[in-house]
Amino acid sequence: MAIGDPDFALEKLREFLALIAERDDDEIRKLLPVIEAIAKQMDPGKVSELKSVTVPLGGVSWGSARGEAIRLVGIVERQADIQRISGPTGPMLAAGQLHPWVWHAVVNLWDGGHYKQAVNAAAATVEEQTQLELRRGDLSGAPLYTEAFKVGKVGEVPDGRRLRFPHLKELTEDGKRNQNWVSAHEGAMHFGRGCAQGIRNLNAHGTGELPEQEALEYLASLSVLARWVDACEPVPADSGTIDG
Repeated sequence: MAIGDPDFALEKLREFLALIAERDDDEIRKLLPVIEAIAKQMDPGKVSELKSVTVPLGGVSWGSARGEAIRLVGIVERQADIQRISGPTGPMLAAGQLHPWVWHAVVNLWDGGHYKQAVNAAAATVEEQTQLELRRGDLSGAPLYTEAFKVGKVGEVPDGRRLRFPHLKELTEDGKRNQNWVSAHEGAMHFGRGCAQGIRNLNAHGTGELPEQEALEYLASLSVLARWVDACEPVPADSGTIDG
């Protein structure tokens, strides 16, 4: 049970109830998809009650919908009480707030319940964007992220492009390698390799559908990787890697 903007949901529910009181059938039907979306979040089992009923002489009754809308108002208004009774639920992950590379790649698949395909599509999109940033269409998977983020010894001759976080400086004022810079790029490299090998490769070759929660966690991981790639600037690269 989660609503992103409870105040807005209440506003729309009350508008819906006012339209029912005015018996404005056309405006009711225009607003109905919004009310159904609220119901799907708050109480999906009751969505079917948001319907009209034909009555004698060609009239329409919204009695069932009115009752359900009033109940939804109560649920939204009493969310704090309900959560207090239920206990802490922890933070909610809003799928629509994932990085656009990820969410735009999966939104239609996700709404259709195709979670495995959605994860594959998101992984492929992040990989394609990384290839574009590096101008390396010849690389894919784990080797792509190695080339994207690997670091080398100070002063080595550049031989291509790497992705670098612009807010971090490679060298300290005394000319030594900044360990925060190293950690950020090595961490991104290993995380990217993990996403390629542990999410995309395994998921692409599996046969079963993914549970929704597991798929959402995979998308969250890919969204982190997408944000890092997107935040970086392509720059000339060091040729080697730090051993270790």
